[in-house]
Amino acid sequence: MGTEWDVRFVAKASIGWAAKGLAVGVSVVPVLFAPSASASINDIIVGVPGVEIPRACDTAGRTCHVMVRMFGADYELPVTVTVNGKPLSLERTDYPNYGTAALQGDWRPPAKGTYTFVATQGTSTKSLAVTVTEGLDTGSLSGLLPSGSGS
Repeated sequence: MGTEWDVRFVAKASIGWAAKGLAVGVSVVPVLFAPSASASINDIIVGVPGVEIPRACDTAGRTCHVMVRMFGADYELPVTVTVNGKPLSLERTDYPNYGTAALQGDWRPPAKGTYTFVATQGTSTKSLAVTVTEGLDTGSLSGLLPSGSGS
């Protein structure tokens, strides 16, 4: 009789430990296979606003429209946007039904040259180089007026 009890005790203990191990294993599985939380910068767009055909922002002094689009599980995370290392303030709009967001606003290149836009959200970073090749005429009227004195 002594061995019969020992066998039943060991069997019950083994089943108990197995059940506990299964419970722990089942609780770990969702963590191992859960999708990782992520946010991602989709793209950066810089162009001339109000035109039907997209036009590059290539003229100093002209207002350009900037848009940064984000998506992913953590699309709501804060985003920083810089131009040549200086912060650029843009208005944010979230689209929770689609899991996306966008930052939009205007930017005016001060002079000819290359400007690097960098958008960062969490570990996601995108950059875009915009080359401004033309200068906007300041509107001086001196060349339009006749020179000399009247008699």
